[in-house]
Amino acid sequence: MIVAIVIAALFIGGYKAFVATPVYQADGLLQVEENSGGLRALDIDQMIGTDTLVSAEIEILKSRSVLGAVVDNLKLDINAQPRFFPFIGAALARRAPANERPSIKVDSLEYSGQNSRTPLVLIVSGPASYELQDADGRSLGSGTVGEALSVDLGGGDSVMLFISALNGEVGQEFDIWRSSRMNAISSLQGRMNVEEQGDWSGILAITLRGTNPRLVQQQLNEIQDVYIRQNVERRSAEAQQTLDFLNRQLPSLRLEVETAERALNEYRLEKGSIDLPLETQTTLQTIVAIEAELSEMRREREKVTLAFTPAHPTVIALDRQIGRLAQQLEDLNSQVRDLPTTQQELLRLIRDVEVNTALYTSLLNTAQELRVVKAGTVGNSRIIDYAEVPTRPVSPNRRRMLLLSFVFGGFIGVVAAFARHALKSGVEDPDLIEKHVNLPVYATVAHSKRQEEIFSDHQANGHSQVLLAADSPDDLAIESLRNLQTALHFGTMDAKNNCIMIAGPSPGVGKSFISANLAAVLTGNGKKVLLIDGDMRQGHLHKFLGLSKENGLSDLISKELTVEQALHATPIEGLTLMPTGNLPPNPAELLFHHRFADSMAVLIPRYDHIIIDSPPILAATDATIIGQVAGATMMVIKSGAHPMREIEQSVKRLQISGVNLRGLVINDVRQSYRYGAGKYAYQYSYASK
Repeated sequence: MIVAIVIAALFIGGYKAFVATPVYQADGLLQVEENSGGLRALDIDQMIGTDTLVSAEIEILKSRSVLGAVVDNLKLDINAQPRFFPFIGAALARRAPANERPSIKVDSLEYSGQNSRTPLVLIVSGPASYELQDADGRSLGSGTVGEALSVDLGGGDSVMLFISALNGEVGQEFDIWRSSRMNAISSLQGRMNVEEQGDWSGILAITLRGTNPRLVQQQLNEIQDVYIRQNVERRSAEAQQTLDFLNRQLPSLRLEVETAERALNEYRLEKGSIDLPLETQTTLQTIVAIEAELSEMRREREKVTLAFTPAHPTVIALDRQIGRLAQQLEDLNSQVRDLPTTQQELLRLIRDVEVNTALYTSLLNTAQELRVVKAGTVGNSRIIDYAEVPTRPVSPNRRRMLLLSFVFGGFIGVVAAFARHALKSGVEDPDLIEKHVNLPVYATVAHSKRQEEIFSDHQANGHSQVLLAADSPDDLAIESLRNLQTALHFGTMDAKNNCIMIAGPSPGVGKSFISANLAAVLTGNGKKVLLIDGDMRQGHLHKFLGLSKENGLSDLISKELTVEQALHATPIEGLTLMPTGNLPPNPAELLFHHRFADSMAVLIPRYDHIIIDSPPILAATDATIIGQVAGATMMVIKSGAHPMREIEQSVKRLQISGVNLRGLVINDVRQSYRYGAGKYAYQYSYASK
């Protein structure tokens, strides 16, 4: 059983290894830098850039934003695959030359209407032509490779199909369907893995698995390209947002500059040319510088408060600087108020012009720098290695599958063997049987493989002789019966007559085999033996000797025959058979009749031994009746086939009926002998026949 389970496991493992679809893996490398170089080089990165964590980039790589773009670009939601013969068709097709494998490339599959998931069946009808059907086999139209085909699905729905490549024999079928975009993204996510190489290296290893090596390479390279494009666009978008803000501020500042210059010119024209003293000019320059710095600080505070609360140390520090500058400006303004009115007004106008001009110039320079940065943005990630077409599959590992199948099969086989042994309720140990029923075991009869061959040959070719004692007198089972002959000689010396009944608890224990072959063994040394088939329900002793069951025991008891007419000579010298005769409807009543006992009284003196094969003890009462006329009874049990309760019940039934039960015979015990130089070893184990 263990060997059979191991072979079955190896067969299943071999089949799985043969039909398993090879899975290929492509890999690529990305480098993620912590900061973008373009803005930091111009010293304005604080406006638009922050450090990017590698873990965040890994999640971005696996996001629907990136993979969704890949699905859209490569049309991964369009599915097309050939139909193969079940179980092994796909495996055989994979082993064919590449140009002979069925393949298809669908560039476009567009539905209009509600039936956007209607599956289609494409059937090759020629070298570059095909027929399109729906899932129910209804023809939708015919098309040509390289030309768009539009068909009506009914109900106002239609589909447009474009096939760019088709390879297959005429009649080859392909299934075409469109899955949802989310399913395609999920499939891509499931086949993709992203890990950082080492700690804090910023190097990301990307692997992608699939059944088509070229498609796997194409998909992985597209993932890297889409990620890099989105990374650059993301970094460029930050600069663009700041640039848009400055572009909105520049027109108003320019208008303020022009207004201030116009007011200054008009005042000078009105008052005439006025020159400021040197001390007043110095004060003016200081005021302009402080106001410009104060304006810059306020813009910086507005930007910081978008990320931090007013209680943050950065905001508090900016507030202190703004307060200090405001105080300095207030001190300077108090000095200006001590000047003459004309100088005060002129100073105010000149200050407005210079402050607005300085602010406008600063913002204009910043906007120009951002335009340069935006044009030169390269992102904070770059591709180190593009994916190559994988040449060897990463799974399945066929050797490992076979090895695991062997190990698993052996394990299951051993467990099954132990489980069967543990669940068996039959008794095998002769000592245990003797202790429970208080009867000796006269013999253990070995299992005979030759007897199996004889029966098989009899069923196949109809051979008349199936008696093992005549065919193979040296068989181990016959040797066991010779031991039983010796035991019976000494064990039945005190019996009332020479008649021995062979009984069994239940059908199928081999009592007919024991009866027929024991009778043949007893014919040795010129002994006369009578074999009676007392099982008038299902008796078949006549088959062992190649005789008919007609004119036997039932006919003798019913007075249809004489004793001589019920006896039949056999091919075995000294052995006479009395078969069952015609099977009666009431065998127990016949055995109760006095003619059975009278006939046995006539037969017992005429033979040295009489062997009677009786029906099963627990199935019928016939054995207890026959046992009344027999001098001794032997009960045959099959090794491992009977629970102790059944054996005890059979013994009890015979003993209550007054049957002289002398002992037991254990049948169908598997034995093996080994002879060596001067050594003899005897091994036995029990198993069912």
